[in-house]
Amino acid sequence: MFNKKRPLWPLAVLALMLIMSGALAGCSSDDDELVLKYISEELGSTETVTSGNGKDTGTGEAAKIIEATSNYLNSGKAPTISVEDVYNNVIIGKDPGYQILSIRKPEHYALGHIQGAINVQYGQIYKKENLDKLDKSKKIIVVCYTGHTASQAAMFLNQLGYEAYAMKFGMMGWTTDQTVLAQNPFTKAPDYPVETKVNEAEPTYELPAFSTGKQESADIITARTEAYLTTGRAPTISVEDVYNNAVVNKDSDFFILSIRKPEDYARGHVPGAVNIPFAQLPKEESLKKLPPDKKIVVICYTGHTASFATMFLNQLGYEAYAMKFGMMGWTSDSSILALTPFTGAAGYPTVSGPNP
Repeated sequence: MFNKKRPLWPLAVLALMLIMSGALAGCSSDDDELVLKYISEELGSTETVTSGNGKDTGTGEAAKIIEATSNYLNSGKAPTISVEDVYNNVIIGKDPGYQILSIRKPEHYALGHIQGAINVQYGQIYKKENLDKLDKSKKIIVVCYTGHTASQAAMFLNQLGYEAYAMKFGMMGWTTDQTVLAQNPFTKAPDYPVETKVNEAEPTYELPAFSTGKQESADIITARTEAYLTTGRAPTISVEDVYNNAVVNKDSDFFILSIRKPEDYARGHVPGAVNIPFAQLPKEESLKKLPPDKKIVVICYTGHTASFATMFLNQLGYEAYAMKFGMMGWTSDSSILALTPFTGAAGYPTVSGPNP
């Protein structure tokens, strides 16, 4: 439970930031294990953050969302699972401890999906009848198109007590069948310009205020997720839109947030981007740098961890979008990327047909 005098939610969120920062360089298991050790260490500030209506967000509904997130983080589980692990463990090994959840559109699921996967569309994941289809005794592998919405859905499910993992790069990482993919896979970045200038932002904003009127953690989490998913806005934004609107036209409606490590941000970042690393994001002075009346473009390395952050920020009331494929989608300069970009699908088999 939360201590009202020294609220623990910043520690929980900081743990979340550290977990996700460990997954930045491609979400490999080695990276996850390296960062997980920080959960047991003393973390960050215990400052209380107040929302725009003056209510103590650290001990209110947001605190219950963060408490559920903290329980997930303390489990020591990685946020993603590779297509190789899914294929070897579930398809070849036939491990009964897994359940595969495809959150693609039903018509695309019917074109081809991983054998045994059930289908619940991403925008409907919060509904009780859909959550009831999931087995809390199993490891749930969430599969989407490219890994972005699967990362958001996996965060939501873990907050509710499921053990969920986003399959890295989604069906794009699984199959080369263009018909099954239903969209063009990532090939090469357009190599847009970067800058090394450090952009600063002042902590002058109040956090968004929200109230669901709910009491139980699961109800609050579900209500906040429903509020986000029913806005009608996309979960991601393309690099082309970021470049044209935020960089070329300097549209003041956008706020570009890089959540990469400071040393990688210093190598090169999207022009105008402010760097708030995951480990610093939960601090009051960091959150107050985020304008609640702007479109926040969240940028990481491949788009996966930006999607985790995007779900978190939207649950708190911000309008946030993950830049699709992260810096991997912006530039092909390996010295800036600090990782090996996506090189192609594994070419594993799929099956077709409607939801069983």
